[in-house]
Amino acid sequence: MAGGVTEFVQGWNVAQTLGEGAFGEVKLLINQETGEAVAMKIVDLAKHPDAIDAVRKEMCLHRMLKNPHIIKFYGSRRENTMQYMFLEYAAGGELFDRIEPDIGMPPHQAQTYFKELIAGVEYLHSRGVSHRDLKPENLLLDENDRLKITDFGMATLFRHQGKERNLDRQCGTKPYMAPEVLLRPYSAEPADIWSCGIVLVALLAGELPWDEPTFSCTEYTAWKDKDCRLFTTTPWTKIDNLALSLLRKVLNTVPKHRATINQIKSHQWVTKNFNKNTELMQNATSESMTPSHKRICSEVEQANSAFSVDDMSTRWTCSQPEPPSAPVLNALLDGGNLEPGVVSFSQPAKPEQLLLSSQMTQGTQASQTPLQRLVKRMTRMLVRTSLEDTVTHLEAVFNKLNYSHRCHAANVITVTTVDRRGAQLVLKASILDMAQYILLDFRLSKGCGLDFKRHFLRIKEGLSHIIVKGPVTWNMAMATNMLPA
Repeated sequence: MAGGVTEFVQGWNVAQTLGEGAFGEVKLLINQETGEAVAMKIVDLAKHPDAIDAVRKEMCLHRMLKNPHIIKFYGSRRENTMQYMFLEYAAGGELFDRIEPDIGMPPHQAQTYFKELIAGVEYLHSRGVSHRDLKPENLLLDENDRLKITDFGMATLFRHQGKERNLDRQCGTKPYMAPEVLLRPYSAEPADIWSCGIVLVALLAGELPWDEPTFSCTEYTAWKDKDCRLFTTTPWTKIDNLALSLLRKVLNTVPKHRATINQIKSHQWVTKNFNKNTELMQNATSESMTPSHKRICSEVEQANSAFSVDDMSTRWTCSQPEPPSAPVLNALLDGGNLEPGVVSFSQPAKPEQLLLSSQMTQGTQASQTPLQRLVKRMTRMLVRTSLEDTVTHLEAVFNKLNYSHRCHAANVITVTTVDRRGAQLVLKASILDMAQYILLDFRLSKGCGLDFKRHFLRIKEGLSHIIVKGPVTWNMAMATNMLPA
């Protein structure tokens, strides 16, 4: 699948690009007979010869993992220099897509996802596996919104036949990385638990607490030194006392004093039964009654076991999912569930068909509707302009926002900018002619998922004058094109 050439797996259609990574990309496959779907991860080993050992290790580890909160590994295939891995398709999309930038999500929803993340990590550790790159971009959701951990490219075995070893490879994503990973060697389990804590901050506040856990980062140093002034700033002012008491345990900078998974599972915030209808009002009332700096500092003084001196020495918003409306496309745009019976997102009925075919079978694409190709994603919109005018409007917005952009494939624009930390951020805009309207579908190619959402909102604001507002009447029979693969 190199060089933009689309190949097909026998009996399956390549329908859409789901994501990209350092060494390859992930495509959506749809079975021609049953409509069932799987994800296909592709690595061109000729382009990335340094990935050969890593890919072999990834497949070896992933195929041994079977848990409801781990993406299933169905099998692999190699043809010449192309390595293919067949994985469970997560129809719900990426977890970061459910996080409202600078806001987060309702506490009950964050609690659900966090508990599922902890359950998945607990299983990994029980098998002696450390993920080492836990972040919202590597957490997917199935059609029932159940969280599933994916991307085991940095995972490793830290325990075998009862013998445990320390790790010495510095890997992961710096804002989510435990401080000891930068020093090395480090224990596997506490490092993954730290990353879970950073994910929880992102879920509750819609932002990350620091760029990296080093002494050069003032936000991290303030956290390490228990500086009460830190807690008058975001993200901590957005997080209630109970969640903060959990985060103090999970983000303890001394690995041996960090909360274990059993301690996390028994924490009051994790076991709390949230009242979905009143939690936001109660939180707002609590915040208005108790100044942030006072509540935090007093708790730090009292919570010796959670955050001792010795330890420290060493909303529902417009982009959150809405219930599905009558028109199918409206449901997809708003992040609603797919209509029953349209497509199954379980294990393929005929795994033996997952063999590469050298024959191109483009004629079978037309039998698949756009509905079957759309992964649930909040970062898409309908516009009422023509295809040509839509491209013009997009380029005008990109220029206004000082984004670099180029068209590298038919109706796909690659946009390059930087995130808040100055790191490169790459996103792709697919322009789909749906006959009645134009569908703009944005996906992250490289960089921070939260910053991707922030940039998407800026783009959306710049296109507000051409966006179709409100429910639309949709004739699916007219929508015969497909998203670019």
